Amino acid sequence: MSNEAKQKLLAYPFPGNIRELKVVIELAIVLSDGKEITDSDISFNSTRSLSQLFSPGKTLKQLNQMIVQHYLDQYDHNVLKVAEILDIGKSTIYRMLKEKAE
Repeated sequence: MSNEAKQKLLAYPFPGNIRELKVVIELAIVLSDGKEITDSDISFNSTRSLSQLFSPGKTLKQLNQMIVQHYLDQYDHNVLKVAEILDIGKSTIYRMLKEKAE
């Protein structure tokens, strides 16, 4: 973890206590592109998004679509890059986007 990332974590009050800290760090690990977590990998308001992601009643299909959409948003809708990152075929992403639009 970079020094900047550590400082960002130390400066945040964590109103959600240790569970929020755990979620923030786990999400930073997932979002990190390299071997080191940087301050740009740490997002505090994403913990709400993560709790929505795992809310009861979501199907696996819905969860997969949310994950793919997250990466598409993060990588400027670069389907080839997202397919590579998620280790799925680009046709899978196109199919998911088509199903979501219907």
